[in-house]
Amino acid sequence: MSLSYRKINAVLQLKLRLMLSNLSVLFPPIFSIVFVIAMGNLIPDVDAGDAGAPFSTSGFLLSFGLIFNIAIAGITMSSSPIAEEKEKHTLRVLMTSSVKGAEYFIGSMIPILFILVLTNLLLIPASGVSFADIPVPTYLAITTLCSLISILIGYIIGVYAKNQAQASLMSTPILLMLTSTPVLKAFDENLARFLDYSYGGVLSNLSDSLAAGNGYEWNLTDASVLFVWLAAALVIFIYIYKKNGLDNG
Repeated sequence: MSLSYRKINAVLQLKLRLMLSNLSVLFPPIFSIVFVIAMGNLIPDVDAGDAGAPFSTSGFLLSFGLIFNIAIAGITMSSSPIAEEKEKHTLRVLMTSSVKGAEYFIGSMIPILFILVLTNLLLIPASGVSFADIPVPTYLAITTLCSLISILIGYIIGVYAKNQAQASLMSTPILLMLTSTPVLKAFDENLARFLDYSYGGVLSNLSDSLAAGNGYEWNLTDASVLFVWLAAALVIFIYIYKKNGLDNG
């Protein structure tokens, strides 16, 4: 299947203009930074091992900020615009202008991914973790893969849902599960082992290791978890897209 870079660029610029003109779309990534900074000023600074507690304030804040940004921002920024355009029937016009589905999704994904990656980097100083303690290539690789997974999940919801209300309803349980990961991992060891097999759990392990000063090294388990989630999300998205199309409203 041949793709037109000109059409991808046209969709990209259109989506970027719409995002910049609609601050509600940019609210989740902005709020993730503001929330982490605010909570950093409220929660006492505790290092891993103090009083026997396996807890780090900066690690918790970075973990929560990453999951908030990647899960909530990633899923809502990719699902809501599709659901809105389907509801307003603007996608039908776009599809009849010879823009292919792949061109639409790629052009839509690029600005979302750029915003998520930029926010992930800004969350490092916001959480109090030092850049000197961050293996930046590994950090970018893991957070970018997780961002792609969230965007694909958002696409699945956006393509399947018939309107914004349905997309929001479908997103809620997924978002609640992902955003509660840092808390559940910190206070329940048995559940923590189970959550290690979610991409939110990999993010939590990454931020906890960095904040504790232990560094982080890729391991087979974390790499396998991310690639399985990415492959599964991609397969489900392709199936849902082929079954429902881009404008099933």
